[in-house]
Amino acid sequence: MKLPLIILPMTCLALAISSAVQASSHREAPFITENPKVDATDFYAFRSYEPGREGFVTLIANYNPLQDAYGGPNYFSLSPDAIYEIHVDNNGDAKEDLTFQFDFSQRLGNAGKGLALPIDGKNVPVPLTNIGPILANDHANANFREFYTLNLIKGDRRTGEAIRAKQADNNRSFFAKPLDNIGGKTFSTQSYEDYAHTFIQPVRLNGCPANAQVGRVFVGQRKDPFAVNLGEIFDLVNTNPVGATDGEADALADKNVTTLALEVPIACLKGSGEW
Repeated sequence: MKLPLIILPMTCLALAISSAVQASSHREAPFITENPKVDATDFYAFRSYEPGREGFVTLIANYNPLQDAYGGPNYFSLSPDAIYEIHVDNNGDAKEDLTFQFDFSQRLGNAGKGLALPIDGKNVPVPLTNIGPILANDHANANFREFYTLNLIKGDRRTGEAIRAKQADNNRSFFAKPLDNIGGKTFSTQSYEDYAHTFIQPVRLNGCPANAQVGRVFVGQRKDPFAVNLGEIFDLVNTNPVGATDGEADALADKNVTTLALEVPIACLKGSGEW
């Protein structure tokens, strides 16, 4: 699952939190700045181009823009009070025919009790994301973790039947989200890219045709793939239109977003038209 190449209109994507909220991009909508965890930036859809994945479409929805690498100790979790959705209209009537619905939950370490350290004979709770190195297969030092479920809804996103997706390799109904990139010491025994890559998980999309149910899903922190000179644009469009093509700074070059990526078999998405 690779970064997107094609930008599509944000009307393809919607998010629900109590009532519907229209998506925005990189904080220019005043209301959504009060809820950065549900601030949608960009939506991408493209035919998968990795060898052997030509029969799939990759859908990517990015949230919570302008993440700085030093954004601890809380970093950039998604909201358990929101529902994140990708809507697909496959017959051209401007109504969703399929909805992929992500619902997040959070859990403290130590079986939900939170981690503590012995200090002066007392166990003192630790208000940190981790207390030591993290491995993909060892989260003993993680004091905070996120999980999500994924539903496929056919028809109306509120009245249609929600069909729970499962992990294709073990049939579990939940998926794990990696920690954000805390730094080189936390991931000293395994690069962050290798760590995050283990969270690309095969997903069985129950409700799709029997021969088109298994795709892949990933939710986690990624570099923002968009490029824009935010500072100068909003400074009364203080740019040089006749300057060099690459003469302006990319304000997002060192910023991250939280990505919801779903690779779906084409046969699962098809309506009455042809691909």
